[in-house]
Amino acid sequence: MIRYAFIVAASENYLPGLISLLNSIEVHSPHTVIVVSYHLPHSSALTTPRSFEIKFIESQNIDDQVRATAIERFRIAVEIGEQYDAICLMDADMFLSADVELFFRIASKGFIVTGSNGMVIDFNKNYQERYGVDLNIGNYPYLKVHTTVPIFLGPQDLDWFDALYNSRRIDSWDDFLYLNILGIKMKKDERMICMPPYTFTGIHHWQMKPETAVFEKAGFLLSGTEEQVYMVHGQWWMKGWVEGLWDTMRRYFDAEGTSERGMMRTKKAIGLLQSKFDYYHNGGQNDRQER
Repeated sequence: MIRYAFIVAASENYLPGLISLLNSIEVHSPHTVIVVSYHLPHSSALTTPRSFEIKFIESQNIDDQVRATAIERFRIAVEIGEQYDAICLMDADMFLSADVELFFRIASKGFIVTGSNGMVIDFNKNYQERYGVDLNIGNYPYLKVHTTVPIFLGPQDLDWFDALYNSRRIDSWDDFLYLNILGIKMKKDERMICMPPYTFTGIHHWQMKPETAVFEKAGFLLSGTEEQVYMVHGQWWMKGWVEGLWDTMRRYFDAEGTSERGMMRTKKAIGLLQSKFDYYHNGGQNDRQER
């Protein structure tokens, strides 16, 4: 039997996001969820009967929330990943907006699927020395700079996560850049599909910039370039965080000379993404059947 699993780490302050993620998984891709828990409180929303299995693994690190969640999830992924045909690493402040079955299937065949960071970074000697990775070249402009989540991969690529977890620690533990440069060294990028930033995470506000702002058509979330949006990332349950989005975008409008029409696209995108988060947080029932 083919088995897939999502792996997500969460603490109490991310509980609203985790609930939305679980509800969205129920709607779109009901596969096993492994929750690396850091003192998660009891919540009926976490124990609600579902069509998929949820396994809670209490983090053993009790002193440092970042280490107990963002770092420990890599160890847990390596520890249990062999039991599945493919896994997907997620953050607790994400929710699905479409079926991601295809990406699991691709990963189970030996490929990696992840999301672009929307940047090109030259992993030059300074980066290589910082992370203790020798690429045997002075400059390495990288076109597949990707986020830490989501990453879909199969058992054959768990050594990548293991290498990250066991690498020497650096200031502030930058797992995003470290994972990228390790991926180059281990040639993971040669079997990697890197999806546009607005399809998976919306990082750097790509899901609300006027040109790529998310809108809804025929019941699907699409980017401004009409590519399907599969996931959304953000702390949509926090009023201050949502209000901060508009403040950030206003500075972007001023710098880019954005028209009133462009600003309206952004405003509608923020409202739409907020409403989708609320929908999943409140249960998201029957959406899968209606489609």
